[in-house]
Parts: sequence; C-alpha cells; structure tokens
Amino acid sequence: MKKIHYLSILVAAAFSMKNLHAQDSTAIFKPKTVLVEEMVGNRRQFLQFMVNKVFVEKKKIGLLSISSYAADYKDNLGNNEFQNTTLIYHHLYKGISINSGASFTSVEGLKNFVGLQYMYQSNTLSLIYMPSYYFINSNKISNFGLIEYRPAINENWSVYSRLQLHYNHNLENGNHYRSYAYSRLGLTYKYFSFGLAHNFDRYGANKNVKNNYGVFLKLTL
Repeated sequence: MKKIHYLSILVAAAFSMKNLHAQDSTAIFKPKTVLVEEMVGNRRQFLQFMVNKVFVEKKKIGLLSISSYAADYKDNLGNNEFQNTTLIYHHLYKGISINSGASFTSVEGLKNFVGLQYMYQSNTLSLIYMPSYYFINSNKISNFGLIEYRPAINENWSVYSRLQLHYNHNLENGNHYRSYAYSRLGLTYKYFSFGLAHNFDRYGANKNVKNNYGVFLKLTL
C-alpha cells in the first residue's frame, strides 16, 4: 500500500505540471543547481549533496550527481553509509532525457547503469523521476523519484516540502535490495530551508528497517 501511495503522489504531480508551467511561464525562472542538506536525527546524522548542471549552450546535455552520507553517534565505522549516483543525461523532448552513469555505495562498490529520466522545475515545483537498469556485474533495476513543493508565503518566505523515494530490486533472485523514503516539511527563507525530517530506510531481502527522526537545514544555490 505504501508503494501505491507514493506512486499516486508522483502521478498526481506529473498531471499538475501543465497548469503549473502556465502559471510560471510569465516569470524568468533559473533552476537551482547546487543543494546541500544536513539532517540531525535521533539515531544518526545524514548529509546529502546534489548538483544538477547543464553544461552545453543549447541545453541538451547535463550532469546530475547525488551523494549522501549517514553515520550513527557511536563512532562505529561499520554502521556508516555512503552512496553516490553520477550521470550524464541528454535531453530529448519536454523534460525527457536518456542517461548513463555509475553508482557507488559503501556496500557494493561501483556499478554502471543506463536509464531514462524526467525532470521539471518551476518556481513552486521540482520533479525528478529516473528508472534505471544496472548491467555490469549487476542485474538490478531501480526507480528514483523526488518531489519538492514550495508555495510562496511572501517575497522571502515559502513553505518547503519534499518527498524523495528510491527502490532497488534484484532481478537475479527477485528480492528487494534497497529502498528508502525521505520526507521533509518546513519553511524556506531565501536560500535556506529548515524544519522537520524523517528518513525511512530498508535493506536486503528481509527489508530490515532503520527509522530516523529529526530536523534538517538545507542550502540551495
């Protein structure tokens, strides 16, 4: 039921984008390219760094990189986690792109993938969806989704909310491999966002759960 609920959120956001685009088309909008977030939770700390940069003049080719670190408060290196996904994407049509890149985790090491992605950004809404297939020394499929909704309160303040989802499935044995759901709710003042945070992580075929509740601070440039 949770998967259906998350999927319905993504679908609803996708259908609402046409109207949002019309609302925002009268203003000049420059997408933010660097996001840094720290979460201090009841069980561990979490840091996420995201870069989304178009580096060709015609805006056909871009770079997307997402890195995250998690560490508990017991100074046990075995419980620390690191994961990075870096890819190059080529825009095809209305936010739809093909991509190829690599993912590195502290458990699996480096794995290559190919996939698709849909990306949309406006003054109030950001949406990323990426289905991928891992094909070298791996046989997994993954889905990544991110929704940010930032309705304005006034010139400097806005409400901030985010839902970030990931599901990785092992095709060789048909089991769940890794998944998470990260949610944020708070306020944004100019470049800074802050508020309440919840990280829900699951691991392996048994879907072992780690819950982390806390507060977050995010800088967007």
